[in-house]
Amino acid sequence: MRDLNKTVIKFKENFKYILFWPLFILAFIGIEHLDVAGRMHEVHCFLDDIIPFNEFFVLPYFTWHPLIVIVLAYTLVNETDNFRNLMKFFILTFTVTMIIYLIYPTYLNIRPESFERDNILVWITSLLYSIDNPVNVCPSLHITGCLGLLFASWDTRGRDSIPKKVFMAFAVAFICASTLFMKQHSVIDVIVAVPISFIGWVICFRGKEIEQMSDTELIK
Repeated sequence: MRDLNKTVIKFKENFKYILFWPLFILAFIGIEHLDVAGRMHEVHCFLDDIIPFNEFFVLPYFTWHPLIVIVLAYTLVNETDNFRNLMKFFILTFTVTMIIYLIYPTYLNIRPESFERDNILVWITSLLYSIDNPVNVCPSLHITGCLGLLFASWDTRGRDSIPKKVFMAFAVAFICASTLFMKQHSVIDVIVAVPISFIGWVICFRGKEIEQMSDTELIK
């Protein structure tokens, strides 16, 4: 009963962070439906033509959403500070990304027109393509979100922290690769997302340490 009460208290204390998600979803949908056809920029590089399409990557691709929920739920219950840092990371980097979408709207034209194989994974991919408009792709939210989860795993404590970090590293690697093999993102989308993510890591996960170091230098 005490654990349940503690969970409820933590949820109330961090509700302002959780509220970000419905606001983000509404904003993303709204931006996606803006009439910016005349300002759209195609994202493409030669590496996109070299990387082959592979429908098997639809499996790690779709693990992104539940993985975010699982990590947020775990850190909310067990590592409150880590949860807040991760949510601050999402709020900062996702907001910056949305602003970029408004200023520099982008689209992809690298999806395969036909498939060599016919199986359940190809069917799922076709369904994904039909409901997911390939616009507002650079930088990739998939990549930024994955790196945020990886950063949070770096701050995980306890005797079982190493297996969690190893699992997260492999999961993030496969999810990031899936965006390319699924033709959901260009290599450029990935490259642009990386510096945004690391800036978010410095500010949200290492901000206090930097402040403490600065204070120590001032004292000296």
